Amino acid sequence: MKTTPDEPRKYIETVNSQAAKKPGGTCGDYIITERTAEATTTVLADGIGTGIKAHVAAVMCASRLMELLRVGFTLREACQKIVDTMHAARTTNIPFSAFSVCRVLVSGHATVMSYEIPSPILINNRLAAYLPKQRVFPMGLEMIGEVNCMLEYGDGIAMVSDGVSQAGLGQQYRMGWGIEGACDFINGLLAQGTRIRDIPRRVVGNVRDISGTTYGDDTSCSLLLCREAQILNVLTGPPARKTSDEKVVKDFVGMRGMRIVCGSSTAEIVARNLGRPVEIKTMSNAYHKPPSYHIKGIDYATEGAITLNQVYNILGEPPEKLEPDSSVSDLYRFFHAADTINFLVGTAANPGHEHIVFRQMGVFPREVIVKLLAEKLKSMGKLVNIIYL
Repeated sequence: MKTTPDEPRKYIETVNSQAAKKPGGTCGDYIITERTAEATTTVLADGIGTGIKAHVAAVMCASRLMELLRVGFTLREACQKIVDTMHAARTTNIPFSAFSVCRVLVSGHATVMSYEIPSPILINNRLAAYLPKQRVFPMGLEMIGEVNCMLEYGDGIAMVSDGVSQAGLGQQYRMGWGIEGACDFINGLLAQGTRIRDIPRRVVGNVRDISGTTYGDDTSCSLLLCREAQILNVLTGPPARKTSDEKVVKDFVGMRGMRIVCGSSTAEIVARNLGRPVEIKTMSNAYHKPPSYHIKGIDYATEGAITLNQVYNILGEPPEKLEPDSSVSDLYRFFHAADTINFLVGTAANPGHEHIVFRQMGVFPREVIVKLLAEKLKSMGKLVNIIYL
């Protein structure tokens, strides 16, 4: 049985910057991103008007589009459904929203579909250029644009709302800043050595500057940046069959990325099959500082269920609150630094986890805590795979 997942060849990092038209108000734009093993998809929706009503329209549009993709609609089919609703909204009281959706496959192939919103901008370390819609075609009684391109490492696609393209309208710019003006500005930033991931913040900041220290409309810039993924592989728990130990350890050691072992029994299995000793690195009598071990060829090893439970409890806390010299703190940092996290979960029964003390302390068994961790990590934008052994 194959124990290693198909790892993404390219990882898409998303960086967003937004500002509401009214200081302290609700932004009428909405951005949502979802990652799967096959693709990263980001939707930028721009609700008509500003404030709460516009925000609700944008959330409804983006959320519905993403849900259609989740249940199996193709990108064009999902856009068709949304565009039909937006056409009806022109003559009824249905909330209206413009939108742009970008889907980037693990190969780097990107497709952007735009409805009533500025063209996307392609950026690399040297140059930025807006992508004129390669195809503009009817969807029902509306028109939609489509752009296709290939992203290599270091390339990015920026999607903006019309708060960017119309910045300075009637002031510094008679017809607004325009997507061309935004491109020129980004090219200037690149010439100065600005990091690509800082561009959304700088673009939104410049919109305020050219609009007279305020915003003429809700403003958003969403960047999808292609780079190499930081992969974390976590092996926890013995496999269901002892005869699988050797193959599991071999596959685990051969996986690309950082390798972490969680569990004292699991550490012994790994060390035995590698022919190397397990050395204790840290040992404390404190419950909040589980032991950590050293195995040559493994990046990190620690106790299992208790450590995973404690990491789950603090995963959303700021790093400055972390306990020093703690395996829980170390694992927290590994999870936060990773883009893709692969859990290899052994399903052998562990009678110790059924002890009343574990229930008394609120420690979830391994199979439960891994699922909870996966959900929390996904909500943080991580791509998570769980493989049962």
